Parts: sequence; C-alpha cells; structure tokens
Amino acid sequence: MDFINMLFGSKETAKTELFEKYKLLVAARNFHYENFNKWLTYFYVANAAIFLGYIQIITAKELESRQNYQFAILALGLIAGTLLYWSSKGYYYWNINYILLVNHYEKELLGWKKGERIYSMFANKTEQNNFISPVSGANFSTSKIAILFSFIIATSWGALIINCTEILSKIPCINQFGSVLIIPILLSGLLMIGITWLFGLAKGHILWSNTNPLYDLGIDQKKPSSDKNILS
Repeated sequence: MDFINMLFGSKETAKTELFEKYKLLVAARNFHYENFNKWLTYFYVANAAIFLGYIQIITAKELESRQNYQFAILALGLIAGTLLYWSSKGYYYWNINYILLVNHYEKELLGWKKGERIYSMFANKTEQNNFISPVSGANFSTSKIAILFSFIIATSWGALIINCTEILSKIPCINQFGSVLIIPILLSGLLMIGITWLFGLAKGHILWSNTNPLYDLGIDQKKPSSDKNILS
C-alpha cells in the first residue's frame, strides 16, 4: 500500500512540477510580448521624430549646408528604420519559438487532449473571417503586418537617401524607366533585403541573439502530435 501511494504520489508530484514549468513558460512568453510592444513604441516614436526633423530641414527658408543636414538626418532615419525592421523580425522569430514550446508542453509533455489545449486549438476558423466586409474580422497576421510595415519604413528612408545623393542621375539612360520614385524604392528594397541577408550569414555579430548555449528540441511545427501523456 505504501509502495502504491509512493508511486502515485511521485506521478502527481511530477505532473505538478511540469505544470508549474508550463505556467513559467507562458509567463515568459507574455513578458516577451509586452516587452516588445514597449520597445516597438520607442522605435516608432524615434522614426516619427526623425521624419519631422527631416521635414523641418527641407522646409526651412534659410539654412546653410542644407544638403549636408538633409543627408545626415536621412542616414539617421535609415538606421532607425533598419533597426525597427530587424527588431520586428527578431520578435517574430522568438515569438514562434515560445508558441512552439507551449504547444510542445501541451501536446507531448502534459498530454492534454486536442479539445483541452489552450494554445493549440481554435474556436472557429471560419467565424469572423470575412475579407470583404469592412466591419468584420479576417485572418491576417498582425506580426507579419508589423514586419512588412517596418520594412516599408526602412525602404522609404533608403529611397529618400538615394534621391538626396542623386546617384541614379549619374547612370546613363535611367530616365527611360519613367518615374523617378519607383526606381529608388525598388533599389532601396533590394538593398535592405540584401543587407539583412548578409547579416544573417554573419553569425556572432553584435546584433545576433546567441542561441548556442540553448538546447535545440528540433520541434517540427507540421508534425502531428503523438497525443501521448508521458506521465500516465
């Protein structure tokens, strides 16, 4: 009898400890989310303030060395926009990691059934999923939209710098493409993608999140759950 009580007691203790770890993981995920929202506000305010400074410079009636001031503040805007873009991508990377870990706990460790998993189920995928109605919801990813928006901001800063330096005017036959705005935007977007890609190759740089000490579970998001409770 004592052996049975000890056996079942150890299982209950293990389940309790596992659930406490699960709650800690959810709390860490929520802290990450709240912290990013706070820093995202700072990035947006910084970009807006720099843009207002740029407007002040180009509209000033009397300003010596206007071109130098204009280039300097545009360069500062490009840095702020690029950091906003990279920060948004970094948040999405870590957010997906936390979601996968929470799902892993619910499916594989706690062994909850499909209808019991908080982060692994959806109430109704078709409810309020109307892309036509202006007063209905739809399946859009807010995180992906934030990344796209930050990419547009960074690309716009780059396009303004290209126009400011008049680099394209030195390229023969550039006017055959018509608009003087489309080409700088396209070029800036390609440069932003290329620079980001190069930073991704250069692992260990100052902006890199060091994940080397962390154990990689190698969770496959598309792999079906085993639906097995390892503590049962």
